[in-house]
Amino acid sequence: MTHFADLSPYAYSESETPMLNVGWLEREHGYPTGTPPQGLTEALAERARNTVDVHRGMHFCRLCPDFETARRNTSRGDVFLGSGEIHVTGPGGIYASPAMVVHYVEAHSYLPPKEYCEAVLGTVAQTGPRSSPPVARQPLRARGGPGA
Repeated sequence: MTHFADLSPYAYSESETPMLNVGWLEREHGYPTGTPPQGLTEALAERARNTVDVHRGMHFCRLCPDFETARRNTSRGDVFLGSGEIHVTGPGGIYASPAMVVHYVEAHSYLPPKEYCEAVLGTVAQTGPRSSPPVARQPLRARGGPGA
């Protein structure tokens, strides 16, 4: 996958809507760790059921110690995490994360920014897991970002 610093401007794919990156992790770059707010992993997993901006192919966790472990972690139960993004709307804007963020939080103690956690938990608690407005996307053939 590609590394982007948390809360940096989204740049993985073309988007007509400004967004902020969260959870684009790579082994070579440090990331914040800690105990996530209660319910965050489950809320992210629920959002990952309906990913957006799904690309061809799949991503494996580059934080896992080896390929076999990473391969086993492309899913969480019946939810596929190896492709697609989770978009969450909060007071700070729209946040874009790889679906793999579920695994990063659960298995690698990644602690996303506070405002992102609040947006994920607030949206799920207030209006259900599929409440974010759709983000204007380019058709798949028009995109040429990394991993396309």
